[in-house]
Amino acid sequence: MANILIADDSPFIRTAYKRVLETQADFAVAAVCEDGLEAVNKCAELDVDVAVLDIRMPRLDGISASKTIRENNPDTSIVVVSAYDDWSYVKDLIETDSKSKAYVLKNSLDDIGELIRVVRKVMQGHLILDNVLIEKLIGYYERHASDSGHLSSRELEVIYRGCKGMTVQEIATDLQSSPEDVEVIQRLLEEKLNVSGDDYLITQANSTIAFLNLCVSLSTD
Repeated sequence: MANILIADDSPFIRTAYKRVLETQADFAVAAVCEDGLEAVNKCAELDVDVAVLDIRMPRLDGISASKTIRENNPDTSIVVVSAYDDWSYVKDLIETDSKSKAYVLKNSLDDIGELIRVVRKVMQGHLILDNVLIEKLIGYYERHASDSGHLSSRELEVIYRGCKGMTVQEIATDLQSSPEDVEVIQRLLEEKLNVSGDDYLITQANSTIAFLNLCVSLSTD
């Protein structure tokens, strides 16, 4: 059973998320909080597997709360829910570590299955970015990269799915390709983005961060 904490200053949102998550037999909402400081205190008291945190809350914002929660318990997975598709917030969230974290937009959670999917993915160790933010990054890269051939369209398709937390098999199925072909593309991406990792999850997170940093660097050139 996964114990989940929800923190949001909106009673409606808190109730909505709780109802969605409790449709899953293996999920239990252990605590519901009104602000970030209460979330930090509850996580210190309880055995929380996943903390779902609104980015803007009284007393302590979601990203600051997530950092304290992870300092106290590195095994707690983090889902930050935001109304802002701003790269700086994502960089702030993952600046100390990126394992088992997600940055998702509130509008994306209109699909109730998305919150469930994201919670399950962060529990598996994935770094997840919201679909809208990924599309924005890729679009920005395609418009501003000085060498359009640096990352191919196929490589960008793999990056997009990797940022969503897809496994090699899931990417292959979605692209109607083979896992072997996806692995070849991923190795090319690792070389081009100059990343490495001891396993798929670390490499996937490092590739996501490297691509994010690449796009940010283009915006400052």
